[in-house]
Amino acid sequence: MKTIITLNEALEKIKQLKSTYYFRRGSEKVTLNDSVGRELSEDIIADSMSPAFDIAAMDGFAVRSDDRYPLRISGEIYAGDSIAKIKSGEAMAITTGSLLPEGADAVLKIEDAEVKKDILYGKVLKKWENVFQKGSDYNAGDRIFEKNHRIMPQSAALLYSLGFEKVPVYKKIRAGIISTGTEIYNGMIKNTSAVLIQGFMKEMGCESEFFGSVPDDFDRTKRMLLQACEEYDVVFTTGGVSVGERDFVADIIEGIGELIFHRVAIRPGKPLAVGIVNDTPVFALPGKPTGAFTALEMVVRRYFTDMPRAMHELVINEDVVLPENGFEYILFVKIAHNTASAMGREMKLFDREYKTAIISASPRSSVVEGYVITDRDIGKGKLVKVHLFS
Repeated sequence: MKTIITLNEALEKIKQLKSTYYFRRGSEKVTLNDSVGRELSEDIIADSMSPAFDIAAMDGFAVRSDDRYPLRISGEIYAGDSIAKIKSGEAMAITTGSLLPEGADAVLKIEDAEVKKDILYGKVLKKWENVFQKGSDYNAGDRIFEKNHRIMPQSAALLYSLGFEKVPVYKKIRAGIISTGTEIYNGMIKNTSAVLIQGFMKEMGCESEFFGSVPDDFDRTKRMLLQACEEYDVVFTTGGVSVGERDFVADIIEGIGELIFHRVAIRPGKPLAVGIVNDTPVFALPGKPTGAFTALEMVVRRYFTDMPRAMHELVINEDVVLPENGFEYILFVKIAHNTASAMGREMKLFDREYKTAIISASPRSSVVEGYVITDRDIGKGKLVKVHLFS
């Protein structure tokens, strides 16, 4: 498969790959603290109701909504007090979070109240106004979380309120990392891409191991890939996916498995290959470190999470000219004084024309606050949408 595909086509293929392979893992039970960032392996059904009582949602006065003012203030209720009782014509001062007294069905906000001695005046209220009603959060039998839900801190808090001490989650994805290239195998250059992938997998809440490096040798690369695909849930390779004489990783994947796609119309990151070997997804990243990072961010990340990056519109403070049409270019930018500027240009890796081949080779060029995706030239002073890393 040699046809270059668009970014949207690549993301659709990643979505299909995920639907088949991502949730094939076993499950385990972990503590609430350890569950954050993990996905539930089963539905969570409530076996009780919350709140168990009607609760005041405001500081003010508990009243009967069909009573008419003036009302006599008969007492005070604080959070933690047992349930009190009021009669028609009465009101009770109440604090937020306190149990609504028996007989009351509304709370008059303190700012809407007028008190003269022990007599209350105020506005007409609807039934249950300013009341957190019994069972309004959830009832027994309600499905609170669906299987595959990624647990957030607020999810963990709700699970605690439901009585969970251990949470059923999928086991963490285990990734094996193979670095190809004689220059890496011989230690001539540092293996930055392996460190990059391990950091990426940690950010995704997954586990990873460096499986090994291999020189530019077809048979040795093939053997190592086959072995890794027997041991891990997913396998990453770096290098060997371009169009050079020794770039044969995509051919190996196609020969021993299925090549889903090879080359995406993005720069940096174009020579990305994705396939399946021994029923294991393989992500073959470009050898250049920023090219590898771009492929991870723009395409592979979608396999692990559907959560989009936050975006912010900023003014760009320079002209950027694209060298070729037909690609989506990823421009890594620093943010300062509410403007965006290209890190590569600050490093003098390019002037006006965006030289992605040089950017791809520079690990430092992607250490920024965000990036811009564009398929056309950008003029200085234009508003651009910046995808934020944090």
